[in-house]
This record gives sequence, structure tokens and C-alpha cells, in this order.
Amino acid sequence: MKKVFLYLLLLIAVPATAQPGLFGRGPHSHSRAISGQPCRGPLIKPGHSAHMEAQGMRPNDFNLALRVISADNFDDKRLESAKYIIQSNPMSTRQIARVCTLFNFEANKLEFAKFAYPYCVDRNRYFIVDEVFNFSASRDELHKYIQNWQ
Repeated sequence: MKKVFLYLLLLIAVPATAQPGLFGRGPHSHSRAISGQPCRGPLIKPGHSAHMEAQGMRPNDFNLALRVISADNFDDKRLESAKYIIQSNPMSTRQIARVCTLFNFEANKLEFAKFAYPYCVDRNRYFIVDEVFNFSASRDELHKYIQNWQ
């Protein structure tokens, strides 16, 4: 019983994104079952500071970041701004995908998606970023990058 209590205490104290082995084998793992039971939502209660961290940037801050990135006229400058912002403001997978849509060129989308991966708060959902690419070769290159990332 003492071990169960300590385990539950650990789950509350440590963000779910900091527990890599708990939900699966890697960023694109489809096996999310624990003891045969499917995982039904976050283990951290909404409002807990660890839950807030797992959400990425706050909506107002993220909207401001989008405006700053969009203000640049050239894709290269947008990419530079996006990289600068994410280094000190980790984002969720959906936020990263949204930033990718600001780039006109597929190569810049891919470069940002690769760069952003270490700063993503929910890497297990990174497959969502696949939606922004027009070419399967870009998706394949991103998957290969993620598999080799360490």
C-alpha cells in the first residue's frame, strides 16, 4: 500500500510529459495502455502547475508570438523569429503545427518542425505536425529526424 501511495504522489508531483516511459515507447507510440487499461486523459488535475506547463504557451502569449512571427515579410525572417521565441517558450504540438502554417515554403516548415521538437511539451502527440506538410517526403524526413533525436 505504501508503494502505491508513493507512486500516486510521484504522478501528481511530476508532469506527465516528464515521464517518458509511462505512456509508451517514444514520441509516436500507439501503445498507451497501462495494465491493459487505456489511458483516459491527463493524470494531473487541471489547474495544477504541472498541468499548466504541459499546455505549452498561454493563449494570449501564443497569439502575440504569432503576430510577431507574421510581422516579418520574408520566410527566412519568420523562421528566425519562430526559433528565437520557442527557445524560451516551450509549445504544445498544436502550437508548433500552427507556427508551421505561417511559412510559405515546405523546407522552412520542416526546419522549424525539427528545431521545435526538443521544445515541445507533448512530444507523444508530435504526429499532429504531419498535417502541415504537403509532401510525404517532408513527413518521412521529420519522422526519421525524431527517431534519431537524442
